[in-house]
Amino acid sequence: MDPSLDLQAQRLFVATALTTQALRCLRGHVAAHVDAAELLAMARRLTEQIGPIERRYGLRFEPSYPGATAGVEGAGGTLRLVLACTAYTSEEKPLGVVFTALISGRRPQVSVAPVEARVPRGWQELDNLP
Repeated sequence: MDPSLDLQAQRLFVATALTTQALRCLRGHVAAHVDAAELLAMARRLTEQIGPIERRYGLRFEPSYPGATAGVEGAGGTLRLVLACTAYTSEEKPLGVVFTALISGRRPQVSVAPVEARVPRGWQELDNLP
């Protein structure tokens, strides 16, 4: 990542790169009629595709991208899965908290909040979910 970019610009850059990667991995959107198991499978696919982004931009994620979650939730007749992890630069400086939202019938959304946002307590890593 270009060290001349200020912290906010770096967060926007990472959010854009991760959104682009999620769009490619999920073929542009989350299908409208998915079940909880399918949303979790999509999140796991994002995990499998993160290596090139980590190497290209010198990032590390804790827990592994896309992170921890409270699980699949119902919202307004749709299902959603929100995940969070902390991104670190190659210098091991915290960049921010990456939030990834997979919502049935929508495009995946990724944002990077200031590190003070923190990954919510009690959320579980994907590997610990059924």
